[in-house]
Amino acid sequence: MTRAAPIAAGLVVIAAAWYWRATRNETGNADELDQADFYAQPDWTDNAMAIGNATINQLLGTPASDMQTSAAGPAHLKQRESLSLTRYRLGDGGWTIGYGRYYRDGGEVPPERIDWPPRKRGSRRTWPRGGERWVKAYVTVPLTQNQFDALVSMAYNLSPKSFRNIADAVNRGEDPEAQAMRYIRAGTNLERGLRNRRASELAMYREGVYA
Repeated sequence: MTRAAPIAAGLVVIAAAWYWRATRNETGNADELDQADFYAQPDWTDNAMAIGNATINQLLGTPASDMQTSAAGPAHLKQRESLSLTRYRLGDGGWTIGYGRYYRDGGEVPPERIDWPPRKRGSRRTWPRGGERWVKAYVTVPLTQNQFDALVSMAYNLSPKSFRNIADAVNRGEDPEAQAMRYIRAGTNLERGLRNRRASELAMYREGVYA
């Protein structure tokens, strides 16, 4: 089978997901929607577009498609996320458990307590692949290892819709700071911690600093 068939199939999947999103009755400007989707778990359109994009990127051989997080990457993520075996609330409209896995109110309810490592297979946000998949799906330009690791950290902390804005900036050859600093929950009790996290990720991206 030639590359044309799976590429065409990937484009069909992406187009169907985009059409479904476009026909939804969503209101508000882009910044408001991004903030509302800040931590949102991937829905079927996110997963469909990730599969379609990743398939195309793998076939075309984009630089990020075969990259893996370095050993230093998960260590940095664990430092930033910290592990909680019991669910807790931060006042951001949902529950958090494990290494920063977020459950928005009104959706799936997390267990009160989990084991670590998780016993359940097929988790939607496995460690650290929950961030890797979005980087591989949406970043198409060459990355150094520290840049890849930094983007994985951002992707793990954000919804796919939010991270896509950062990936688009990177693909345009821009420094990701302007987009990354949109996602700091300004005016909330989370702002200081998120500002520190984004600054740490940007230092990793630019200078390879993993501290």
